[in-house]
Amino acid sequence: MPDQKISVTDVVKAGTCPMQLYLAKSVDIPYEEPIAYTVAKQLSYYLGDILSAEDVWEEGLKNMVPEDQPALSYLAKMVAACSKVTWRQAEQYDVSVFSEKYGIYGKVDRFFDDSFSLVKSGEAPTRGVYLHDRLRVICYAVCLEEMFGKPFYGRVEYLGSGTIRSVVLEPKDRRALFLALRAAEKVLNGGIPKVVRGPYCTWCKFVETCSAVEKPKSLFSKMMSKA
Repeated sequence: MPDQKISVTDVVKAGTCPMQLYLAKSVDIPYEEPIAYTVAKQLSYYLGDILSAEDVWEEGLKNMVPEDQPALSYLAKMVAACSKVTWRQAEQYDVSVFSEKYGIYGKVDRFFDDSFSLVKSGEAPTRGVYLHDRLRVICYAVCLEEMFGKPFYGRVEYLGSGTIRSVVLEPKDRRALFLALRAAEKVLNGGIPKVVRGPYCTWCKFVETCSAVEKPKSLFSKMMSKA
């Protein structure tokens, strides 16, 4: 069992790019939940029932978001997309999960007796799920497997497009979890990680600052890069 408990969110950040986790822990910026996610989260409590934007708004959402935010536009789009799909009604919501074996903990959005779902505000990719979403599913799946003594599969529900994508664990997923955990532990123990360049850089809020704190290259590596 790891010496310290690590949140699933931190594992996912480290698995995407360890520098993202390092910088997130280095700056004292309070977390602000994106408006679109607030809308999706509130809408998720109605999945499995007849969806009504007016009900979602009047029964709580209007008190959660500033009046000058485009929450109603997000809500209308999500309700229109999700109304075309048949949804299972969750047995429980916001269920805390943990794994003593891996030393991780988190919270599942929608829980069923055989599976669970992550709620996302955006649209689904053309195929499958985004890699960071898959890693989050892996984390929750191993937690639930340990807690209940049976396998669980996960779904990612992209409410922006009304899309449900299932994720079944494969051996490679546990290897990915191990690597992400190891990266997270190194960062949380004070190590300065390498930057992982890729498509996620386009939406990372640290894209302009990560190079300044990246480990300097050795003289040998600089010479080899110029060769």
